[in-house]
Amino acid sequence: MSSKSKEKKKKPSGLMSAAGLISFYEDTDTKFTVTPTFVIVLSIVFVGVVVALRLLLP
Repeated sequence: MSSKSKEKKKKPSGLMSAAGLISFYEDTDTKFTVTPTFVIVLSIVFVGVVVALRLLLP
């Protein structure tokens, strides 16, 4: 898509913004993605570190 067509889609029309109906668009082109598996593994590692520190440092 050209940048002109993107700009037209992102700008709400005058009537819509006057009525309080504003459109929000979400950017899906991100450099960093977080998968559900990564979140689960990271939380398990975090719990393990907390438990280990609790046992080692009373």
